[in-house]
This record gives sequence, C-alpha cells and structure tokens, in this order.
Amino acid sequence: MLEAKNLKVWSAVLIALASAAIALLGTLASNHAASAASSDHGASFAVRCDFSHRAPDDPIVYFGKPGASHSHDFFGNRSTKYNSTYKSLRAAGTTCSRFSDKAAYWMPTVKWNGNTLTSNRAVFYYRAGGKDHTQVKPFPAALKVVTAHGKGVSWRCGHGRATKRPPRRCSSGKLGVRIVFPDCSNGKQDSYNDRAHMAYSRPIDGKVRCPVAHPISVPVLTMNVSFPLPTTRGPVRLSSGRPSTMHADFFNAWHQKTLKYQVSHCISNVPPTRPRPLKCRA
Repeated sequence: MLEAKNLKVWSAVLIALASAAIALLGTLASNHAASAASSDHGASFAVRCDFSHRAPDDPIVYFGKPGASHSHDFFGNRSTKYNSTYKSLRAAGTTCSRFSDKAAYWMPTVKWNGNTLTSNRAVFYYRAGGKDHTQVKPFPAALKVVTAHGKGVSWRCGHGRATKRPPRRCSSGKLGVRIVFPDCSNGKQDSYNDRAHMAYSRPIDGKVRCPVAHPISVPVLTMNVSFPLPTTRGPVRLSSGRPSTMHADFFNAWHQKTLKYQVSHCISNVPPTRPRPLKCRA
C-alpha cells in the first residue's frame, strides 16, 4: 500500500513538473517569436524619412483642391501638395536617407494638450510580414494607398509597451505612433476611395497569406513616427479628430528600379531567420 501511495505521489509530481516545463517552453517560444518580429532580422529594409512640411492638403482624397483637407504632416517628398502627381513627385527632393525614395508619406497632424507636435524622427520599414518572402513584389509605380481609420495603429511612450490608445503622459518625453499599411493588392491602382484595391494579409490554412481577392503580395509598409513632448499630462488629439481617426497615406514615387532591387535583395532573397544585411538598414 505504501509503495502504491508513493508511486501515485511521484506520478503526480512528475506530471506537475512536465506541465510546468511545457508551459515554460511555450512562454519562451512566444517571447522568441515576439522578439524575432521586432528584431533587426531579414526579409526587410528600412529608410528614414523625416518630417518635411505641414499643410491642409491631400493629393489622393482631395486631388486638385487646395486646403480641402484637415492638416497633414508630410514626410519624404518635399513637394507634396494638393495637386501632386507621380511626375511632380519624381522631380522633387526628399528628406529620405535613401535618395531614390521620393515617395510621399503623410498622416494627420498630432496635438498634445492643444499644442501641435512636430516629429523629430520617422522610419519606414518594408517587410515580408510573415508571408512567403520569396513571393513579395515591389509596389507598382504611382501606387496610392490610404489606411482605414484606426486600422493597424499603435501608440507608445519612447520604447515602452505598445497600446491601441495613446498615453496621457510620457515621463520619457517621447511619444511614438506606428501605422501598418495593407500588404496585398488586386493589381489595380485607382479603386474607389483608394482603399478597395488593397487588403491586409491574414492566417489562412496555418500560414500568413493574401486573400483570394487580393492575391499579389507586396511589402508590409510600417510607418514609425516619434515626437518630443512635454512630460505634462495630455491628451492626444488629431487634426482629423479623436485618436481613433489616425490613418496614413502613401504615394509611391520611388525610383522604380531601385525599389525593385531593394525588394529583391532585402526581402525576397533574405530569409527572416537571417540578420538583415547592412545595406538594408535605414
């Protein structure tokens, strides 16, 4: 009887230890995945494109209508305005660290406690985003993309934890916002409201894939913008309204051959498990 009881006790201990080990391995795997997703690994390239100018213009939604939009902060191309075209953007200068990137990027103007904030740093990442990196194609020339309000948006203080809602105070004196663009195309460029031709990839049959209606895999463009701000309490408000209205726009005016090269040599030919080559960093 005693041996039987001891056997049961030891069995229970072993089961508990095994369960704890499995839980620990699961936690480690989860942490590793999260770390890998945010680390400087392959299947991506980056470009720094700082703040250029501010204006109540939107050459996608309100083309040809000066002052028709809420205030936008423009990054990258220095000439972006209400009547910008692919030709005019290609002929202009850029704030980007890669001079071949003359794309126009913009977002609503951010205010903190009623005071307008001006970004001191903006980095744009082009990634495979968990999709088959060998199938990622460059954005077509002159592609226009508008993200939906609040979609793919997160906020943080400095390098702190990302949240869906903006913080009301940052002791670090740094506010950051991250906006993720859709990464699947239906091959068209001029759809209604410049949104219908793009969609986000999602898990399908155990893998991250593009939906059937938008089968063309393009880079996951991620816009990371930071602002210096007072340590006094907020809140954040946007020129477009509440923080839930945050969105961003992209008008591709890269030198197309260079963009194709970047996608090929920094995404398609670089497995996510490999370190990102130096030439692919911002």
